[in-house]
Amino acid sequence: MANEHAVAETLRRRMLTDIGSGTLPPGARLGSERELSEHYGVSRATLRQVLAALEEAGLVRRVAGRGGGTFINHAKVEHDLTKVVGVPAYLARQGYSAGTRVVATKMGVADAPTRRALQLGEGDLVVDVRRLRLADGTPFSLDHARLPADRFPGLLEQPLGGSIYELIENDYGIAIADAEEVVEVVHATDEEAALLGIAVGDPLVSITRTTYDTTGTPFEFSHDLFRSDRVRITLRTPGRGLRGIPGGDTPHFATISSVPAG
Repeated sequence: MANEHAVAETLRRRMLTDIGSGTLPPGARLGSERELSEHYGVSRATLRQVLAALEEAGLVRRVAGRGGGTFINHAKVEHDLTKVVGVPAYLARQGYSAGTRVVATKMGVADAPTRRALQLGEGDLVVDVRRLRLADGTPFSLDHARLPADRFPGLLEQPLGGSIYELIENDYGIAIADAEEVVEVVHATDEEAALLGIAVGDPLVSITRTTYDTTGTPFEFSHDLFRSDRVRITLRTPGRGLRGIPGGDTPHFATISSVPAG
């Protein structure tokens, strides 16, 4: 029994080394159980045990059916909620090649949630932009942003493949101050699953955000959906010691509230 455990642990470490070194790159399909057991010199039972552990850790995923198999998962993108930055910027800092596909754009009357978030009146128009974000060519998020049309004339004629934040700072002179964000876990609809390349019902990290300028006026109301297998959310929360003393930098914080059972 102890020997079997040692063999499994040795295999696990070898496979982790191969994944970390790029020998087994993200998205790669592993060989059959027979091929893998022969390659690593272990029994199929040991291989299955290790693959199950790697799947539980989120390093591999198993896909059933024709064309399925075991695949190496992509590394997770770090999304830091303590900073308001555009997607291309934080992807570039982590060494990813950023890509964007504009799914839909339009100008229309703001719905009730958008009116409340952006402090608009009945019948006010918003610019509506939906974009699919890619990291190293693989979809990882679906963004839906709404901005007051009267503050951003001509926005839909601008190139929207990069950061909207950089665009509005450079072309509209609006400085970004901060944002309020609500984080939830939801399940992918048919359309969302098709765009993100996942299965219907797979978990998504949902972030609903209202972004404010330096005058305290909201200028963006957005809803972003992230593949849970591709993103990891990070926060820095101040304590009561030196970093949290009054007079220092404005602290970043997260509010967690319960959701009634429905």
